Amino acid sequence: MKKINEIFNIFKVGLLMLLVLMYSSIPIFIFRIDFNSLSPIMQIVYYLVCDITFMLIIFLMYHKTFFHDVKEYFKDFKNNFEVSFKYWFAGFAVMVISNLLIAIFFTGANAGNEENVRSMISDAPIYMLFAVGIYAPFVEEMVFRKAFREIFKSKYVYIIMSGVVFGSLHVVSSISSPSDLLYLIPYSALGIAFASLYYKTDNIFSSMVMHSIHNTAAALIYILGSGILWKSF
Repeated sequence: MKKINEIFNIFKVGLLMLLVLMYSSIPIFIFRIDFNSLSPIMQIVYYLVCDITFMLIIFLMYHKTFFHDVKEYFKDFKNNFEVSFKYWFAGFAVMVISNLLIAIFFTGANAGNEENVRSMISDAPIYMLFAVGIYAPFVEEMVFRKAFREIFKSKYVYIIMSGVVFGSLHVVSSISSPSDLLYLIPYSALGIAFASLYYKTDNIFSSMVMHSIHNTAAALIYILGSGILWKSF
């Protein structure tokens, strides 16, 4: 029975990872939607509907964990937030330093994912605030932290696998040269920090809230710095 549960959990995590990558493409394939023929507004609506429905699927799978952890987090908010902040800051520091070193010593490397996100923010700032500030933290923490914890029992194997796979999925889709793989380091650093935080607290909301703050702050800085938000009205 234990072996069956382990196989089921591995299958579940594999399926969730596949859905993270391909969920928005499934309706297009099934219903033969000509996505390029949709207006820009309808394309945004389409992505929004996909995001919300996928979030709902994840929520139905883990709603008990989510509600329990939110309740526990706010029982001692000050202490829990301080712990969350410390782990995030450690990951963020490694992320910043590694990004700087890559930029200095490997000028040919390209952070394609970051450029793609900035391009999407320029095209749809309001939607992207939802996508990076709510959708991504909720889905990615539930999959790469919570679900991964169900299949990797060893502390360090779990932390490394959670962080590296998380980082890989932010890099592999936009690789144009071998040097681009270097950006696995900064993305994985943040993933490892969030995995370490979740292992420490056993509270998924701890990593989720810092993930949300990190993404939202980065998006807002870019939006306000470039004046994108005001241009959209």
